[in-house]
Amino acid sequence: MSDRVPGFAQHLFLLWKLRFDIGLNKGGLGRWWISAIGFIASSSPAVVTAISFYALMQHPVVVNSEVWPLFILRLLAFVTTCVWATWPLMSGGVDDHSEVSRFSAFPISSLRLLAASTIASLFEPRAIVFYGPLVGAFIGYARTQGLSHPFMTVLVFSTYVLMNAAISRVGLNSMLTVLRQPRSAELLGGGFVISLCVAAFIPPVDTRWLFDVSNAGVGAVPDAVLSNAVLALGRFPTGWVAHALQGSLGAQLRNLLGLAEIGLFAMVISWGLLIDFHRASGRGGSTRSATERDSNPFAQSKTRFSTLVIREALDLFHNPRARLLVSVPFVLGILMKLLSARMLFAAFLGDAADLWVMGGLGIYGAIVMGSTFSQNAFAYDGFGFAVFLTAPQKLGEVLRAKNLVHALSALGLSVAVIAFYVLYFQAGSALDVVCALLGILTLIPTVIAAGNFLSVIFPVKFHANLKRRDKLPFIASMLGVAAASLGSFPFGWVTRSLHTSAPSWDAVALLGVSATFAMGVYWLTLPSAMKLLEARREIILRSVTRE
Repeated sequence: MSDRVPGFAQHLFLLWKLRFDIGLNKGGLGRWWISAIGFIASSSPAVVTAISFYALMQHPVVVNSEVWPLFILRLLAFVTTCVWATWPLMSGGVDDHSEVSRFSAFPISSLRLLAASTIASLFEPRAIVFYGPLVGAFIGYARTQGLSHPFMTVLVFSTYVLMNAAISRVGLNSMLTVLRQPRSAELLGGGFVISLCVAAFIPPVDTRWLFDVSNAGVGAVPDAVLSNAVLALGRFPTGWVAHALQGSLGAQLRNLLGLAEIGLFAMVISWGLLIDFHRASGRGGSTRSATERDSNPFAQSKTRFSTLVIREALDLFHNPRARLLVSVPFVLGILMKLLSARMLFAAFLGDAADLWVMGGLGIYGAIVMGSTFSQNAFAYDGFGFAVFLTAPQKLGEVLRAKNLVHALSALGLSVAVIAFYVLYFQAGSALDVVCALLGILTLIPTVIAAGNFLSVIFPVKFHANLKRRDKLPFIASMLGVAAASLGSFPFGWVTRSLHTSAPSWDAVALLGVSATFAMGVYWLTLPSAMKLLEARREIILRSVTRE
């Protein structure tokens, strides 16, 4: 047997193989072909968006204009980079480094692991979906306008893709650094307060011309607006990739070097953050203060079930990912205020705009808080499940306690988001609030009921040294997305039926019926989930604690 140190290509292969094995979830019901179907299905939106933007670039108004094609391309490049940079925050994506513990004993440097992880992130379903619109627009532009240097265009676009991956690693490792701090909740909360205060002094974007566009079409857009937008987006580094479509070879080479320089700078920063994270993750001992250790939150619990609820609530409160996810809907609201997004919705949705935006933010908060933990109920608290197996109580009580805490946390976050929207935007009627809450009450039982079965059938490993769990397999993720879509369907159907009208009591009645039905389904499926949990308790224990 050869004792030669693995090369970079082999390390990259091992990393991809590890992620594929995690996706198969050998402790669950997954098969390779099911994971392959899940990968294709979760990547399929990229095909739809690519075709849509390809068709947009073929539109006569765009083809016959000198400004519209550049505006679309530069805007898409800017949005794509923003999505990559903010995705660790928007998704709470702190699981990408769960494989680090498995490679800690391997002869691989931190720099090589960073490079391999960065390249591997480009071949995930979310990466394919992110680039769908931009790729479709680029192909559409090349089809109608042609390319001055096709090979250089491909090279610049590839460098742009690597730059985005490097920027995403900076955001990911930055969030990991923040989340491992003992005062991560205060840091995130302080950042939120500072963002809110700064946003209050920034004038919103003037979008009054959007009302003219909604009535007269894109031809009503002032030329000055488009020209200024194209100029501003072109000066931003993301606009350099659009420059690669036309121009001299020297200009395209300068754009290539500029993108490469930014990517290398981001990789250096990300490398430093990763080294700091590895150094800190190796420290032992508790990070809680003496006051936290001396306090006894269980002193007032009267029953076994209330003790389980308190323990679950404390685990969720101290979970770094939960703290991160709580801040996401509020950050989205701040960004919407800065970009005058409500005026944009009002231009096309009329009196139903507040219900769409308010309900959308509330439902998003319920999804990220409710489904994230309910779909992996036995891993995010570490080895707590092993304690439950030896404790004098039935596992059904543990599941009910987890369901209660997950549901109340999701509902509490949604209520806070709705109240924030009403106070921050000074908009929204009482009927808007009632409809949004009923839509959320329909969603929460649905995702909790689905999460019970997903947690039992697809348990995943927890890494004690990183305090992170593995990623969910593709099939489990797709089933979770399906459950969230099903739970939010009644709200979406009712709001679509309103067109541009404000909600009425008929909408309240329909959403009330759907919420009652969803709660009934939850209570009917709970006994089956409890029985399945008892039957698979040993499988879950091995999957969660295996090394």
